[in-house]
Amino acid sequence: MASQNISDYPDLAFNFLTNKKLYEKAFCVDPRDDICPFGTPCPNPDVTGIGQQISIYITTIIYAIVLAYIPWLQRPMLYAHLSVLYSLHIAALVSALKGDLSRGDGIFVIVTVASPATLYLWYYTAKSFWNANHFPIQHENKDKPANQSWEVKIARLFSLGSFLFEIAMICVLFIPNVKGVKFPQTACDKQFGTTALWFNVVWELPVVIQTVGMIIIYFLAYGIILLWTKRRSYEVPSPSLEPYFKDLDSEKNSTTRRENIDIVSWTERVLFDKYPNFMNRSLFICLVTIVQVSALPDLSYVVSSKDSFTFLLIAFGLFREMPRKESNRFLIFVIRIFILLFFAGVWLLRMLFGLFLVPNSADWVILFIACSAAWWSWSHFSSSNMKIFLPILTVFLALGITEANVWVAIVGDPKSFDFGTQNATKEDADGSYFTMQIVTIVTWIICWLSASAWPWQRTLTLDKFYKGLFKRAHLLKVFWIVLGPHILWIQASDASNLSHPTDMNFGQIFALIVSIVTVVTLLDEAKDVKKDIWLAILKSDVMFYEEVEQPKHYAPRPGLGMITFASSESECMHVKGEILGSIVH
Repeated sequence: MASQNISDYPDLAFNFLTNKKLYEKAFCVDPRDDICPFGTPCPNPDVTGIGQQISIYITTIIYAIVLAYIPWLQRPMLYAHLSVLYSLHIAALVSALKGDLSRGDGIFVIVTVASPATLYLWYYTAKSFWNANHFPIQHENKDKPANQSWEVKIARLFSLGSFLFEIAMICVLFIPNVKGVKFPQTACDKQFGTTALWFNVVWELPVVIQTVGMIIIYFLAYGIILLWTKRRSYEVPSPSLEPYFKDLDSEKNSTTRRENIDIVSWTERVLFDKYPNFMNRSLFICLVTIVQVSALPDLSYVVSSKDSFTFLLIAFGLFREMPRKESNRFLIFVIRIFILLFFAGVWLLRMLFGLFLVPNSADWVILFIACSAAWWSWSHFSSSNMKIFLPILTVFLALGITEANVWVAIVGDPKSFDFGTQNATKEDADGSYFTMQIVTIVTWIICWLSASAWPWQRTLTLDKFYKGLFKRAHLLKVFWIVLGPHILWIQASDASNLSHPTDMNFGQIFALIVSIVTVVTLLDEAKDVKKDIWLAILKSDVMFYEEVEQPKHYAPRPGLGMITFASSESECMHVKGEILGSIVH
């Protein structure tokens, strides 16, 4: 073969306007550090590719659901979750060794890795060093203690390794002038303001701040009521007024320990007691659903998602059933139309004049429940205990919390923590699509306990509180614990991806295959769930298996969302031994 001369290789030159995509690819083969012609760093599909993103989002959310509800799937889903984490770690490491990992890519990696499910995994990994049983996995050999299982030790080591990689990446990114570390395209860092994206790393702050605020308000209300009940002149209300579960009130269950009423059953009792001719089953389900959905972040794009969803559910609940025959039907329809017009007005005002003018529609529903609870307290308690004090406290707390939740949107947006650092794109200059405003949920909780437990000087353990809160509020549990934090995390991860490359390589395809397998596994479990269970979730009703049955894969160490309602030790042993029914079969 004849030797090739340099003249045989013609110089290639083409104009940017001729083919923008081809020009960008050519420039990004060896990008210069002193210019940033595209406004963002060159795309790095190995790290920030669309397939990588979708795979991690799907696998992480499914892993969170498994941690909360399906403990018998923790083992395979842990391996699936670790596989997508390490695929991103390895891609970032290889890219960094080649000098292709920009600072923006690094921020994307640390945000995407630190999902709510991963944070939960890291927490229990650290906790398992003192007690190996806390590690969220059911190892294959159940006869061997967890601290002697090599599977647990190796899985824990990989989990710890992902945490150490995350810490190392944070140090390299945010400690200036680290020796031996150089990120390419420094001009893009200055132009786009990559370091300003640090607020995406702390996407948890809106959740943490509001959760801490809710805890403070809760204990403040509890402390005030506790001081009131400690007065010498205070008379404990009659035990007959204390709400209990209906199925535990009968004589045949007199030997069974009685449990205080759960939050949904208490709300049902209050609303049907105070509005016997107006309230119906459909409207009640819609109201309780609205309160539970309020735990989700609010999507603000032209209109508020909470306002839209609340209006639709209110309209359905108001006109789903005809008024009772013994009621004044004309008056009932007038009230229904007035309520519908009120929520339409709230929706319109917030859409035209901004979200800070009035509370959102879900907060108005919670305020209605609080006022109903105050009215109920006035009619059920006596002046020697809670008749005057509790309604006043309830109304003032509800009004204050509702107004505070309007302004919570300021700290409910992760971008509000971008303390003045300028970004180049208009998209980053605006607020986030999803903002967290969940403080009013504590109003519902305080009203429930202040009318069902605290007046009788009863204190709830964390276990009893958890059971009472989530016994029927299934949607609140999944929205508050699983979906809400993950929505904010996905938003932060996507906002950290500056270039959004669409090229697909083999690594991304493999990651997508892993995520598809996890979806199929979850669907295989879901298809066997009985219809009654799905209806109980949608209607906020009691799941039939919770009283006397356990899933066929019953785990002695249940997941975050699994709770055993056995009332005695013997009953616990009984339900473990019998496979009567389950979520999945």
